[in-house]
Amino acid sequence: MPASERRMDGGVTAAESATRGGDPSARLRRDGLHRKLVWLTFFRIVTVTVLLGGTATVTWAADPGLRRAAAPLYALVGLTYLASLGFALLLRTGRGDGFVAVGQILTDAGVAAAVVALTGRADSVFVFMFSIAIVNASILLFRRGALLGLALSAAGYLVVALEPATAPRAGILVAHLGAFAATAALAGYLAEQLRRTGARLEEREGDLAAITALHEAVVHSVSSGIVTLDIGGRITFLNRAAEEITGLRLRDVAGLPVASILPPFAAADGREQPRASIGPAREETRFTNARGDVLRVGFTAFPLAGGGGERLGSAVIFQDLTRLREMEDAVRRNERLADVGRLAAGLAHEIRNPLASMSGCVELLRSGDALRPDERRLMDIVLREASRLEALVERFLAYSRPPEPRRVPTDLAAVLREVCEVFARDPGAANVRVERALAHAPAACDPDQLRQVAWNLLLNAAQALGAAGRSGVVRVASGLAGERAWFSVEDDGPGVAPGDREKLFTPFFTTKPNGTGLGLATVHRIVEAHGGRIAVESEPGRGARFVVEVPLAPPPAAQAR
Repeated sequence: MPASERRMDGGVTAAESATRGGDPSARLRRDGLHRKLVWLTFFRIVTVTVLLGGTATVTWAADPGLRRAAAPLYALVGLTYLASLGFALLLRTGRGDGFVAVGQILTDAGVAAAVVALTGRADSVFVFMFSIAIVNASILLFRRGALLGLALSAAGYLVVALEPATAPRAGILVAHLGAFAATAALAGYLAEQLRRTGARLEEREGDLAAITALHEAVVHSVSSGIVTLDIGGRITFLNRAAEEITGLRLRDVAGLPVASILPPFAAADGREQPRASIGPAREETRFTNARGDVLRVGFTAFPLAGGGGERLGSAVIFQDLTRLREMEDAVRRNERLADVGRLAAGLAHEIRNPLASMSGCVELLRSGDALRPDERRLMDIVLREASRLEALVERFLAYSRPPEPRRVPTDLAAVLREVCEVFARDPGAANVRVERALAHAPAACDPDQLRQVAWNLLLNAAQALGAAGRSGVVRVASGLAGERAWFSVEDDGPGVAPGDREKLFTPFFTTKPNGTGLGLATVHRIVEAHGGRIAVESEPGRGARFVVEVPLAPPPAAQAR
């Protein structure tokens, strides 16, 4: 239970005490008095029912004369019930508890005096009811109540007992008054001790509530997820970060086995037992949360032990490392790309110049008239392959040293519309039908480089469909998302294998028989140069969707400034 809801002495929560205003201690004392008044009203009804009701029942079963003599007793029972009903109605209003307390003390003393007067005065067996009245008064108002109850009880007893016709012996009178005084002294002392104990308990509960609130605030504020398990491996607690990462709510999974709800945190050997049983160990795993997001989660499990060393359960602390690992992969990829770029700059001169020389020499030899047909055919092959090698070097250089983008306000929809119209006439798109859902998306980008990105993605989609040996549909869309413009290219081809997704944008990685592995790598390099990002969404057998996001173009007013 949250600390703000823990009940303190007096039946009120700390939160209620803080929000009602006034002194919290005084508020708690008033609420404690109200609760005691309710219980004493109930106790009075029970006491009257048992004592006076039982006596009235016995007299009713006797002869009619005795019943007539007991008529005042019946009236007293009825009046007591009416007084209790009146007190109950006043208590429901929640006001005037102090006056109700004094009224109940007066009523208890009056009822005791009336009962004693009706049942033998000084010789009545119900003289002890004065002591009950004193105890009740001390419960309500502590020492002051005990003194008030003593004064009223002594006065009532003297009025009843000193009736001239039945004046008691001095010894009996002193004994009863001494008993009243002893009862008041003892009850007052115990009531005061109870009040002090209650105050100390209230203070301790306040401290405990504050500590508990601080603990809960810390646990719920940390960015790491925390899961606690009982000794049987059932979930007992999730903090807010754990609910956010897993997509679960504590109220839905409390008491369920962790192996069925959060399998990564189950025992390594597959038993229904938390990993914490094998000791703390930092591990990392893939985890699909309740929202369907695939996350990379790092976690540490450890046992929870009591003060005596007994095993209480287990706890798991975990973090969502997905973005961190993506950043690390991007850094590693950029480091590789930087190495490739430096290598490419050196190889460019070493390859292109000799290649140009060889191509020129072969052209001169091919122009001679003394060549046989088979020799001419071999030279054609050499020239074709040299041209192919030159194109590969050009693409490699374009990837390793792309020109700085010329950022101008560009409507992605207009660029994509042009690219789609040209692509529809390309022989490589013969088996492809292009569908467009283009919305105005003003971006700050280089239109020529974005055309290259869109063309490569369309060509990649068409080649994926061609590799599957069937025709299909390529869907192109654009729009706005927050502070970015975006466009997507989606196909219904074979999709991307899970093991290939992380390598798609790596240079020279390709799944095509004649691919160079530079198309998607160049796309990624251009998008990064624009300060954007590219992501792929794919499932095997259900196609692939590439989404490109680039910064929005500034509004016209900002451009004018």
